Amino acid sequence: MRALYDIDQEILDCIDMESGEILDSAKLDALQMEREEKLEGVALWVKDMRAEAEAVKAEADKLTARKKALDNRIESVKAWLLEALGGDKLKTARCNVYQMRTQKAVIDDEQALVDMFLTSDAMKEKYLRIKEPEIDKNALKESLKKGIQFEFAHLEETESIVIR
Repeated sequence: MRALYDIDQEILDCIDMESGEILDSAKLDALQMEREEKLEGVALWVKDMRAEAEAVKAEADKLTARKKALDNRIESVKAWLLEALGGDKLKTARCNVYQMRTQKAVIDDEQALVDMFLTSDAMKEKYLRIKEPEIDKNALKESLKKGIQFEFAHLEETESIVIR
């Protein structure tokens, strides 16, 4: 099977570039049909890849949900095991289970704590993680469509292909 660029070149060879006259109309028709079949094949390939990508995403979503259910079950069984041990240890050839004391920070009023940290640059740098602001491009596009002007943004026409 020939490459699309070879077919395009042969189509050009069927036409006299100076006069625009068709030199071999039967060959031109056959080449145009072959070109259309080639383009259709590529479009169908895109559709197949899109379907596969959607199937992969669906499977990934199922696996994510399954992982979350397993993680929840693990925590539930660990809590049951902790209660069943009653502070005792279990040591066998295949596992070693014991209770360990840990500490965690508990925030009673998050907004009040954030406000307190914001009053001091030293506390702000040490205790707060401040994320970079992100522009909502969809909201910006809708405003630009309505005629609202922004100094550093504009609408731009692009081309895309639709394959169904």
